[in-house]
Amino acid sequence: MPFSMRRSLIAARPFWPKYSVTRKANKNKMITVLFVCTGNTCRSPIAAAIAAHYVRLHRLPAIIGSAGIHARDGDAITKDAQKSLLALGIKENHTSRRLSHAQLEESDVIYVMENWQAEAIQTLLKSYCLVNPPRVRMLDEDKDIPDPLGHGPEVYQELTHHILGLIPRKFAELAPENQPNTLPTDTV
Repeated sequence: MPFSMRRSLIAARPFWPKYSVTRKANKNKMITVLFVCTGNTCRSPIAAAIAAHYVRLHRLPAIIGSAGIHARDGDAITKDAQKSLLALGIKENHTSRRLSHAQLEESDVIYVMENWQAEAIQTLLKSYCLVNPPRVRMLDEDKDIPDPLGHGPEVYQELTHHILGLIPRKFAELAPENQPNTLPTDTV
């Protein structure tokens, strides 16, 4: 692994206890994080690969996956996406998956690349009437992450480094001490 990636991932390590407090009752359950984009061949596989590497590096209790709202099952990750991950020392042999009901049901949090994807998933969640629906959030709260397909290797490199900067922050937000306190506080 190149030194620069290792340093940035180590420096941003969040506090994470031995178990994850999630929206589900089982405190010993690992948190399931799903990254979603349109075709599941560029953005979400890049985010999932970086997140999976981060989880392994820090031994965090998380399961990482990715899917596409309009994906065709079995398409390979794009060559430019694969090359941009290899530049970080991450080898990825990904095949695309269409977002499924089972993935929505199993996920604790879903990160999307564009606002319309969050809206589409929220609509799906309402129609499925899940007991414990996952939280749906933008990977970058400030702006949409545009699809790099067809824009060349430089755009993929830029996208990969942008996502590399977002992943540690997202896992820090998932750490239990950063969750809102739902217990009443005593006032004296």
